[in-house]
Amino acid sequence: MSEEQEVMEPEAPEVNPIETFIDDIMSKNYSAAQTAFGDMIGQRMTDALDAEKVNLAQQVYNGAEPDEEQLELDLEDNEDYDDAGAEDVDADHPDADPDWEDGS
Repeated sequence: MSEEQEVMEPEAPEVNPIETFIDDIMSKNYSAAQTAFGDMIGQRMTDALDAEKVNLAQQVYNGAEPDEEQLELDLEDNEDYDDAGAEDVDADHPDADPDWEDGS
């Protein structure tokens, strides 16, 4: 009787990237912290892009309606951006007003 025995390999403990990031900062290992931060942000961006691809594919191929709440949020973001851009212009700067004339 030859029974095959399953060999259980010990699982590597799951590493929490946020803990690693904080540990690197606390130990002043800024190079490793920068790499960990880049990896975390990259993963979040990839996840968000993948989710948006799924939503877009559902709209195109399945005739799904766009999420109205998200559309409203997108429009609000655009309005905030337009308002912020207007505040950055210095009113005393010659480029701020095309009718501005130098008083000299």
